[in-house]
Amino acid sequence: MNSELTLRLVNRFPVLYQDYHSPMTQTCMCWGFDHGDGWFEIIWQLSLAIEEELDYSWLRGRWYLFKKSLFGVWNRFIYTLSPIEQDKRRQEGSGTNEDPYRWVIVEKAPCDCLARLARQLFPQGRFDDYRSWSGKLQHLGFKAFVRRPYTGFAVVQVKEKFGTLRFYCPNTDAIQKYIQLAERLSAVTCEDCGKPGRANNARWIRTQCEQCRGIPVDSDA
Repeated sequence: MNSELTLRLVNRFPVLYQDYHSPMTQTCMCWGFDHGDGWFEIIWQLSLAIEEELDYSWLRGRWYLFKKSLFGVWNRFIYTLSPIEQDKRRQEGSGTNEDPYRWVIVEKAPCDCLARLARQLFPQGRFDDYRSWSGKLQHLGFKAFVRRPYTGFAVVQVKEKFGTLRFYCPNTDAIQKYIQLAERLSAVTCEDCGKPGRANNARWIRTQCEQCRGIPVDSDA
């Protein structure tokens, strides 16, 4: 979907599509609405139905967005203090059945200063206890303070698959019925222009009208 229609949805339903600006390590919603412009009206009506079903007040919605912004800033601050670093690895093996390829850790990623301090202050006998704060600090350091609280109903991914709409989110029975209806509507709606359409027989299945598929249309019909 083009950027103009995408922003219309994101700005109108900020709680539902709150993860649009989140990184790909947290959500697939960062890719936007991965389908054609023709399904915009289906997504719009589905979003309205979900919004009505959730029945969030204006204040509650703004509180969720405030928490999303606040803890986003907080988590970025934590990762500034303790950046994510990867272990240094080296590939070994010849690729045969007897000696397959494998990755071997050459050097462990260094822990941050808080983790090193925690390992000196707390007994090493509790190092493997992730349930305790001492174990979390020893393993994670500053990253133990990363928080991702619940910020309301958030859509995870919206895309086309096998010629129909896919709308992934945590849902209730009522919301699932709305989603199933939207998926059925997408199966008879052109993904490009929104006119009535049907799935093609190509390897890449798409739902299109005859005009978008390139089939000549009789103007007298």
